[in-house]
Amino acid sequence: MSPYALLGLSVLFEVFGTTCMKLSEGFTQPVFGIVTAACYILSFVMLTFALKDLSLGMAYGIWGGVGTFLTTLIGIIFWNDPFSIVVGIGMIAVVAGIALLSRGTQDAEEAERALTQG
Repeated sequence: MSPYALLGLSVLFEVFGTTCMKLSEGFTQPVFGIVTAACYILSFVMLTFALKDLSLGMAYGIWGGVGTFLTTLIGIIFWNDPFSIVVGIGMIAVVAGIALLSRGTQDAEEAERALTQG
């Protein structure tokens, strides 16, 4: 499986786990607590496999950033978490940061490959 597919699955398990954590109401709802733990275990397993082929900084940056963006969006949509222009700018900044981190990592990896091949 592609390392990016593994990373994507890892993010989805993390987001679902975090959503179930909210639904567990402080772990007073045991089913959601168990689902939270299972999702986090699966998330870290997938992230570990993705890290075999991806750089740590880029993979963790994407994992944390996309997870933060999606859980913020879920909170706004389903739990009426506060949304303001500042929150929106923050969400855009997270996406921009992920894009810059990814691009910078790709550029550095390409430069390293060019040095070793040429």
